[in-house]
Amino acid sequence: MNFNIKSRVLGIAMAVALVLPFNSCTDLDPELFSDLSNDNFPAGQGDVIGLYLSAYTRLFPMMNHNSYMSIQEVSSDEVAIPQRGSDWFDGGIWLRTHQLTFDATDQQFNNAWVFLYQGVQQTNLVIQTIQETDAITDEDKALYLSEIRSLRAYWYMLLMDAFGSVPLITEDSDLTDLSPVQASRAEIFNFVETELLDAASGLLEEKSINTYGKINYWVNRALLSRLYLNAEVYTGTPRYAEAEQMADEVINSGLYSLTDDYFDNFSVDNDNGFNSTSENMWVIPYDAPAVAGGFNIPMQTLHYVSQTTFSLQEQPWNGYCSLSEFYNSYDDDDLRKGEYGSYTRGNFLAGPQYAANGEDILEDGVATDPDGPGVVHTPELNALFPNAYRQAGVRIYKYEIPNGSPSTIPNDFPIVRYAEVLLNKAEAQMRQGDDGGAMLVNMIRNRAGLEDMDDVDMEEMLAERGREFFYEGLRRTDLIRFGAFASGTWPFKSPQPETANLFPIPAPQLNANSNLQQNQGY
Repeated sequence: MNFNIKSRVLGIAMAVALVLPFNSCTDLDPELFSDLSNDNFPAGQGDVIGLYLSAYTRLFPMMNHNSYMSIQEVSSDEVAIPQRGSDWFDGGIWLRTHQLTFDATDQQFNNAWVFLYQGVQQTNLVIQTIQETDAITDEDKALYLSEIRSLRAYWYMLLMDAFGSVPLITEDSDLTDLSPVQASRAEIFNFVETELLDAASGLLEEKSINTYGKINYWVNRALLSRLYLNAEVYTGTPRYAEAEQMADEVINSGLYSLTDDYFDNFSVDNDNGFNSTSENMWVIPYDAPAVAGGFNIPMQTLHYVSQTTFSLQEQPWNGYCSLSEFYNSYDDDDLRKGEYGSYTRGNFLAGPQYAANGEDILEDGVATDPDGPGVVHTPELNALFPNAYRQAGVRIYKYEIPNGSPSTIPNDFPIVRYAEVLLNKAEAQMRQGDDGGAMLVNMIRNRAGLEDMDDVDMEEMLAERGREFFYEGLRRTDLIRFGAFASGTWPFKSPQPETANLFPIPAPQLNANSNLQQNQGY
């Protein structure tokens, strides 16, 4: 059946608010279902479809500030949120996040934990309801269950990656148990692997409007490729052959290819009439704020006065910026970098900033930086705190900003791209002693306007993944897999103990559940 996800989101989100708690994720009281029962819900096929799609709407807060994406990116070498005088100190939480001196009481970790477990809870509810209903056909039931089991596996991948050992709660769990015990990271890995493998046979193998914004067979394979690529980190046992095998399945399907223009994948119209680009495999289908909002990256990164440049309806917050070493890791001929002093599409907004007419340079009336009142985003961030210049640091420009935007943008966010599948295979080959991966890396480089490299070593592989997947939420995981996260150095961050490879279990969760054990080092 054909379901336009975006047109149904508002009503579905309102329904979700009635059944999903937004406080501590350890609140598993069975009364959360209120007046719903098997006798009155679902009343028919439409109810089931709405509930099924509601599992996907739990992804919308992904790109909000102060939650999961923030801790993934700000803790890496890609992004920082400096303290700009009286702005952005926020109790030092973003300084600690970037320097990997994490504190379990910092709210962003609890926000991320709650966000991820809200996703888990909603998938559990959907799975249980679909299993018990007779309001849909057996064929649809099998498809919906396969998708939502794969989606739940994705939520647990994120939890395992971020926090390590976490409670494993499914539709079969005792909802009266308010203090679930942690499963080991290896146990979570095994659950994710089993769920993805078992669910695969029930998924659609097509790439069409029917699968847009949802998990099809090939997305399932791509997630397994990602899982196996990181298996040694998660379990101590490498699984690179399986990572390559799963990537090969996607490649050999012939359904996906690299777009000619890298930025087509991040443009306002990247849904392409709900057929997606040739490269985006699974996306969060954002839309207007009243329908499917939440992607507020312009607010997070742009300078206050950049409201004028893009005729934005609200003033940006002047927070997130990239770092000089990461910015300079791009060759000047790399089309992904963008042009200094230009609004030509690029991953970064750098150099002098202009008004909407493209001529008058923007001025920051209270700026104290050395080069005067004109706003010039310099690659160099003069300080992380306490007085970073208001203009310092190149800004995130990867996602097209429509003129006249409200606080959020309608660009669909790619969770999985075909480019990742190619680089997963290339890295898996290299880690098995096969240097054939250079050809796949060169496909990515050629698209960016760069020449072939004859040899690709592991250092270059990590750098290329960084350049390609900037601000897609993969960098921290990649750095850990390459042994370059906790022990790594980048601007304003010194080597930290390896225990920093895991975020702390949030203090509010420890206080609510006596069975939780804090990660080592906190």
